[in-house]
Amino acid sequence: MNDFSPDLSIKKKVQKKWQDSTIRDNFVFSKTMEMNPELCRQLIGHILQTDIQEISYPEREKVIENRIDSKGVRLDVYVKDESERIFDLEMQVSEHSDELANRMRYYQGIIDGDNLKRGQFYKDLKQTYIIFICPFDPFKRERHIYTFRERCEEDPSLKLHENGTVKIFLSTKGKIDDVSRELRDFLNYVESGVINGSFVKKLDETVQSVKINEKARVEFMTYEMALLERELKGREDMRLELNQVISQKNQVIFHKDKEIARLKEQLALAQKANNPKKTSKSFSR
Repeated sequence: MNDFSPDLSIKKKVQKKWQDSTIRDNFVFSKTMEMNPELCRQLIGHILQTDIQEISYPEREKVIENRIDSKGVRLDVYVKDESERIFDLEMQVSEHSDELANRMRYYQGIIDGDNLKRGQFYKDLKQTYIIFICPFDPFKRERHIYTFRERCEEDPSLKLHENGTVKIFLSTKGKIDDVSRELRDFLNYVESGVINGSFVKKLDETVQSVKINEKARVEFMTYEMALLERELKGREDMRLELNQVISQKNQVIFHKDKEIARLKEQLALAQKANNPKKTSKSFSR
């Protein structure tokens, strides 16, 4: 019997995932920030160590597909502040620093492409902050925060542009005293679910509100079931393709064996024709 059936097994698996989901799940994280934008504003402020006056969601559930043949991106939290700066916050669980760096590079390019409309100038590009929240240390330096900006290697005081791109990795495994108490409390909450401080207390209350929200549950179930069904279809397509390859190889082997048998038969007949006496003697024995 297969691990899943189109209805019952997939549904049970997704229900279990919903029940066990925490702020680490990008859907729960996204819905929590959407349900309480004030928390999102405060979180960005804690990360940047500055006061963000207000934020807005230009689009709910931001999905960017710049070209038909390009890889689309579904962003967890995509907001703008009062200065039109763009913030993309992503909950990441893939523990591969090379993949993370390339993912961030791709997100940056696709966000820029989405924001620069036809007829606009390059100077119209907005300052962007891409922030990855990681339940691991992507660079193994025991930091809670790693911030990357575009600077000249020979003269670090020289920036490529003032309003450019900022890429930030947050780590729940940090040990160095390099962030505010509020941000450390947030990262500890992502790591273990421990509730410390008023900000995290309000955050957890919102997470629980998301978990009991029927609309959010149905949306999660629908999305995850579609992903699982797509995965199953991919496995089935791969199995059929593999069986076809095996069948083709078996056919090749069959024809080769048949050809070898024919050649052996021809060789035996040739030897018999060339040595009739020897052959007859061997039969008389």
